[in-house]
Amino acid sequence: MYRLLLYVCYLIKLFIAKLVNNWKNPDFKGGKTTKITAEGFAMADGRGDANAIERAIESAKRNAVEQAVGSIIHGVASVGNNKLLESKIYENTTGYISSYKVLDINKNTSIWHSKIEAVVGVDMIQDNLQVMGILMDRKNMPLIVVLVIDENGELSESFNVQLEKNMGDKGFKFVSAGSLRKIMKGENINYSDNSSVAIKKISESTGAQIAIVGKARAAYFTTIQGTAMKSYRSDVAITAINISDYSTIARATHQTGGVGGSDKDAYSIALVKSANSISDDFINQIVNKWQSEVQNGTEYTIYVSGLDFDDSIDFEYALKKNIGDIKNVYNRGVSGDSSRFVVQYVGTSRNLAVDINAKAKNMGYQIIINGFDDKTITLKASKK
Repeated sequence: MYRLLLYVCYLIKLFIAKLVNNWKNPDFKGGKTTKITAEGFAMADGRGDANAIERAIESAKRNAVEQAVGSIIHGVASVGNNKLLESKIYENTTGYISSYKVLDINKNTSIWHSKIEAVVGVDMIQDNLQVMGILMDRKNMPLIVVLVIDENGELSESFNVQLEKNMGDKGFKFVSAGSLRKIMKGENINYSDNSSVAIKKISESTGAQIAIVGKARAAYFTTIQGTAMKSYRSDVAITAINISDYSTIARATHQTGGVGGSDKDAYSIALVKSANSISDDFINQIVNKWQSEVQNGTEYTIYVSGLDFDDSIDFEYALKKNIGDIKNVYNRGVSGDSSRFVVQYVGTSRNLAVDINAKAKNMGYQIIINGFDDKTITLKASKK
């Protein structure tokens, strides 16, 4: 009798494995995929072993998709986001799986365990996370210039390359080192100059919206006893700056050791380890802040002369109607022919000034831009 039961279990496992071993999703929409190994389980109950095995495989499929989601939004999901993920993604895991094969099925007392290798659609998940507002749309990802320097005042190559790789995997775009080198030489700017004037020059030449500045260096610590292996210790402190208003949007510091067969290797290993350690939190700081900037805009003050009260009110509505990247306009006061407006705009103060100047005719005003800085624009306007 016992042998018969074992044989029946074997037949069930064989049947299910053959049924789903090379399953392919005919409705899969394509795009970038990733291969994930995942496990699942299900309790055996009155519905039979075949049903339990099927549920164990479904559990593994869900876990595969959860792993894919986790790799994309590591550290970003909140309780509210988890509810969205549950209803919008995890309840339809099959739709995100291109194919899978069963690696193992076994039963331990009353629990069936499964192990699968699934091909999961990363692009599909990213697209839906963007629609849900959990992940920033790639088209809204800022262009970044990395100006982190070493102890000699040159770009910290090992650190910067690894940081850019980690951030690039999350969709960020960067000014290439070659392009940056030409601009620095042409503008006669030192890498160690992180003043707002220098960074704005770099931004105007590259289109960069965020600058990452700071220092990433490493120093000799010791030689590992009984070996020729060297140990270096990194010292990293970096800041991400929104170039439009020179505000800080992310910070990170880190120290760690690196061991290598040569001074060069140990030095590089220590810096790469630091880059890997701080990347996730640094990325999340930038994403959260930048997503807010994209959704709500940056706040600028516009000082306008030449308008009476009625024209000032009309000017407020004209800004809202004609400048597409303005999210909100607030009239903060009128005194004589002087008005003050506070606007929330997606872009730099320079871009806002250019937009206003270009759209003046549509707005019904003759406008002269007198000047602008990081946070303000001064202009003269008259009704046409």
